[in-house]
Amino acid sequence: MRMMNKPALLLYFIASAVFMLSVILNNTELMLISKPVIVPAIVFYYLQEKKMIVNWVYMAIVSLFFACDMITLIDPDSFFPLIISLFLLGYLIYFKGIFDDFIRIRYHFVNRTHLLVLLICIFLLVFLQVSLMDIVMASRTEYVWLLVIYGVVLVLIGFISSWNYIMLPSRYTTFMLLASLSFIISDVFYVLKKDYFEIEILEYVNNLAQVLSYYYLTKYFLTKKSRQRNRNNSYIKNT
Repeated sequence: MRMMNKPALLLYFIASAVFMLSVILNNTELMLISKPVIVPAIVFYYLQEKKMIVNWVYMAIVSLFFACDMITLIDPDSFFPLIISLFLLGYLIYFKGIFDDFIRIRYHFVNRTHLLVLLICIFLLVFLQVSLMDIVMASRTEYVWLLVIYGVVLVLIGFISSWNYIMLPSRYTTFMLLASLSFIISDVFYVLKKDYFEIEILEYVNNLAQVLSYYYLTKYFLTKKSRQRNRNNSYIKNT
């Protein structure tokens, strides 16, 4: 019943399910019909749920990602540098947002277990990105500098999101972490499928992570706004 009261969110999940079906069936026509619906549907859900003015940072990020999705549907190989540049710009805007959270969140003593988990995550992220950079740069040497920047930004996004979650476990930082992990997983499996392993499961994971990233990103911005609003209300009451 709750889902029925949110038609835009329902449309998002239906379009996502149809898109994943088209990926599994390798049906281009179904893919062309379903994928362009996913981002507009989740944006309408955001507009439906918002309680304050539109966050133009969110709108800029999803607009860039939507443009990348549409270009990828047309010809991903010919427009590869443009796709990477647009995704990178979207990630940089997103990184600016989570880095602002990184500055605002109060830090406290981190126990050894949490610190160990964080260090392991950082090591895995760095190792994974370095390995992928070797694979990608071997086949696309003309865009080395762009790919290096892209990989560094993804590592920083993973690190900052993990740190924020450890410092302040909440729905707000959970969606931040899930969105960041979805971005990383999607890009990692895309590279593995495209330039290394011709395994269909990699394509499924890549597309599923990409679709889910839009939901997690939207929930992050919605819960972020709610958290900021609650803090402002508490401040007004105290004064």
